[in-house]
Amino acid sequence: MMAKIVTAMHETPESAPIVFTGEKPPAKMYVVLGSEAMKKWYPGMRGSPGQWLRGREGEDVLVTYSPEYILRFGTVTPALMKLKREMWTSLKGVMQRVRG
Repeated sequence: MMAKIVTAMHETPESAPIVFTGEKPPAKMYVVLGSEAMKKWYPGMRGSPGQWLRGREGEDVLVTYSPEYILRFGTVTPALMKLKREMWTSLKGVMQRVRG
């Protein structure tokens, strides 16, 4: 799932502004995948999936679902499809901002 997301953003795994558990690449905006990444990189901040926040250094931060959370469901249901659509809509918003 992450490979598809990174490819859709026309980035590489090393340069994509996505933070999960690895190192955070230098960028003006970040996509934070799930609550664990949020706690690690932006402790004390709270946000709902799809919400944009302002980081401590002025960077834009998009909160979205962790792919592991989505994949945990296994069976495709209308609720799961809704989560996937919400995540994809959020990521398209990131791509629009990057391309300005």
